[in-house]
Amino acid sequence: MLVQEFDITIVDKPGKDNVVADFLSRLNTNDVVTPIEDSFPVAHHFPIYMHTPWHIDIANYLATRKVPHHLGYIEHQKIIHHSARYSWIEGYLFYTGPDQQI
Repeated sequence: MLVQEFDITIVDKPGKDNVVADFLSRLNTNDVVTPIEDSFPVAHHFPIYMHTPWHIDIANYLATRKVPHHLGYIEHQKIIHHSARYSWIEGYLFYTGPDQQI
């Protein structure tokens, strides 16, 4: 039904002109059925690494005044120190330069 609104012409290629289909049809399979391996490998073989932007911790700290618990003492102090130059205004992170311009 959805295809009716398009003007499509389907052209069938004979097997000898379609080299891929011709090749596949001539393969000797000996009628051996091979089971499909549908189990997924162990997840730790394919780890996913997500890179978070540098400003996420500063923005979260300015918005909530809370430092993430998974960070150590030094990281806490870095976030607090670096956030002094930034402002969180209406959901946007602004940097205040040395000339006091936002």
